[in-house]
Amino acid sequence: MAMPLKAVAVRRGVDRMPYVVNALIDSYASLAEGVVDARRLFDALGSGRTAASWTSMIAGYARWGQERTGLRLFKTMLKDGVELSTFACSIALHACTLVIDLCLGQQLHLQCIKKALDVNLAVVNSLIDMYCTCARILDARSLFDGTPERNLITWNTMIAGYSQCDPLMALQLLLEMNDEPNCFTLTSITSACADLAALRCGKQVHGAVLRRSYSDDLQMGNALVDMYSKCGSITNAKNVFDRMGCKDKFSWTSMIAGYGMNGYGNEAVQLFSSMIHAGVHPDHVVFLSLISSCSHAGLVDEGWNFFRSMINEYNLQPNKEVYGSVVNLLARAGRLREALDLIDTMPFAPDEYVWGALLGASKMHNNVEMGRLAARKITEINPDDVKNYIMLASIYAAGSKWGEYAFTRRSLRGIGSRKEAGISWIELSQAKKAEYGAFY
Repeated sequence: MAMPLKAVAVRRGVDRMPYVVNALIDSYASLAEGVVDARRLFDALGSGRTAASWTSMIAGYARWGQERTGLRLFKTMLKDGVELSTFACSIALHACTLVIDLCLGQQLHLQCIKKALDVNLAVVNSLIDMYCTCARILDARSLFDGTPERNLITWNTMIAGYSQCDPLMALQLLLEMNDEPNCFTLTSITSACADLAALRCGKQVHGAVLRRSYSDDLQMGNALVDMYSKCGSITNAKNVFDRMGCKDKFSWTSMIAGYGMNGYGNEAVQLFSSMIHAGVHPDHVVFLSLISSCSHAGLVDEGWNFFRSMINEYNLQPNKEVYGSVVNLLARAGRLREALDLIDTMPFAPDEYVWGALLGASKMHNNVEMGRLAARKITEINPDDVKNYIMLASIYAAGSKWGEYAFTRRSLRGIGSRKEAGISWIELSQAKKAEYGAFY
């Protein structure tokens, strides 16, 4: 569409008028393949650029995955003395959110305060989103509480932020909500229920989804599959999955991971075959879920074959997480030497997770020498990690290495730490369940 518009503008002799060029920049920048042409028009404007020119160009970069370029252009705009608008500020904050640039986001927040833009609801919503994404939930909540007029986006942004770091608070905020929840709200709440393993609450949300006819939404369906899987209700997860009219890669991955975490390794393998038959190309996350499923089900050879096919058939180079999962697969099965050989051939330095998998398996199989090696490697990376000292001491005790056990326990006193108490989630109280039930 942009090219015909450009031709019409040239024929009518208005192609150099700033407002026409601004419209063309916006039109070009709305297409991924048009960003270069949009920049060419933008640069040609020279001193004729207006705030709309800058904003359209920055928005184009942010829209098509060139957030850093857009932010650099935004800084140039400020240096050129262009007046900061609420729209430009919101776009720049959105770009900061996408690249998780807290420092620049905070600088923008200060600019908003200086220019009294922080009273604009769109800017406030962008700030809340930026702080939530950058793991500054208290700053986000402070802005939320200080906003006298909130819209649905405000509530959804705050609830989504809490669903990532404090799922119980996300549920509490839902009860305080004075707007009718939409599909996005319920998707975030479903994720919160998944992290809490709150099955009854999750079923209530599912009921609300059905009553509001949101069940055809792809993200909603994916969240429900994930929630039921994490709550151990694999039958319900499969029912939701089977009823989904449209599935993406995340849908298949969630169901494969759900089978794996609930001990249905063979079903995970079969579903992977169905996914390939459906023409979905697997990525690192799919293989990570699949290998993890094999590990939980004791399907060692199958998991190893998937690891090899990832490289040889699908031309995917395993990342550190996949290597760690394969090490865990081999080590849990007692194939500790093979796991160590794999670690030695990794194309990058193994981290705590990789060595931790070997250490945990060494304890499981009472292999003192392998446990000592893994613990030493972890200590080199993180000398203050108490868990590994405790696990190594347990390995020594199981192997009747009482001298080394005593030395390890003394080392624990030296770092002055105690083992963290374990915690687990339980379902919400009956009163709280009644509250959620009344809401829906």
